[in-house]
Amino acid sequence: MKKILIALVCALCVSASLPQPVVAASSAPSSLQDRQKKKVETVTFRTTIHCKNCVKKIMDNIAFERGVKDLKVSLDEKLVTITYDPSKTDEAALVRALEKLGYKAEKVEAPVQP
Repeated sequence: MKKILIALVCALCVSASLPQPVVAASSAPSSLQDRQKKKVETVTFRTTIHCKNCVKKIMDNIAFERGVKDLKVSLDEKLVTITYDPSKTDEAALVRALEKLGYKAEKVEAPVQP
């Protein structure tokens, strides 16, 4: 039994070290182009965050919401800026996600510049 296991491990090691065949990537450029064509939108919300734990809580949870591409949280300005894919989520869903965490969220039309 030991010899069979040793032979299998050796065979796996040898097969892993062999060069892998190159597969034509004819569909890769089209999927790359599709990803580049996808439109993303950015929305900024004024929230009721008040500490670094609030920032961490939002970063840890909202970043994994469906469609969220980028997330910035400003504790000083109490702003959450989210870049998202509108085909996967919308502003109302993002507001609900923030409210589910216990924060009020009000859309800011033009982000406040520091």
